[in-house]
Amino acid sequence: MHRIFISLAAAAIALAAPVTRADSFFHKAPFDFLFGNHFDTHQETRLDVNLRTGAPEELQGKFYIIFTGATDPATGLPVARHPRGAAQQEECGVDVKCVVGWELRGLPGAAKFVSHSGVNGEDHPIWLVNRAEEPRAPAAGMVIPQPGYYSHFMWITRTSTDPRAESVPDACDKNNAGELEPVATDQICQGWFLQIKAKRKFAFEHGGEVIPIENGEDLRSHLNMVTNYKSPTQPAITTTRD
Repeated sequence: MHRIFISLAAAAIALAAPVTRADSFFHKAPFDFLFGNHFDTHQETRLDVNLRTGAPEELQGKFYIIFTGATDPATGLPVARHPRGAAQQEECGVDVKCVVGWELRGLPGAAKFVSHSGVNGEDHPIWLVNRAEEPRAPAAGMVIPQPGYYSHFMWITRTSTDPRAESVPDACDKNNAGELEPVATDQICQGWFLQIKAKRKFAFEHGGEVIPIENGEDLRSHLNMVTNYKSPTQPAITTTRD
């Protein structure tokens, strides 16, 4: 009986144990890229630029979570969410022990802001993009990268370490997704298309939902792009083609 109890306890600890911790090295070179918004509280990435032109080419890094101590009753998985940063006493390596939830890869691009609030309340902001290169697109890079499994677009601000930061328009220079609405509605923002790969099993709490996450490529937890959009309540949103 004691052996069974010890085995179960060990299994639970192994499930919740960190793979990699973000301590004093958080945002240290070479993983020192900053988006300039709230995303920086739970990401750590390295920026690769074109050595000839200085243009951004790729991001590679980690996407952090913290465990809440709760267990999802539907799946039995430990519940985790993103840390919220120093302002909420949840700074990685200082206030909380952050662990890697996903590895991420990013490619530069642009997208048109649609909205933030939805059926789940305040969730990931929704961005309008194209599925193929469009010569009539009002900005370069408004297309989901291929090959890959890019499911998330994250904008940058003027405080980003991205080479494009100086050209960020006022409407896009916001720290939180809620601040984009309504000033950035129908505006094109520069940013990064991200693909993420889960490094462990857990139940991800975000946007009013608890989402079971399995090891491997993840298209479900951070999906925030649409390619075909029309709303009677927001008729001013134009297409991604001139």
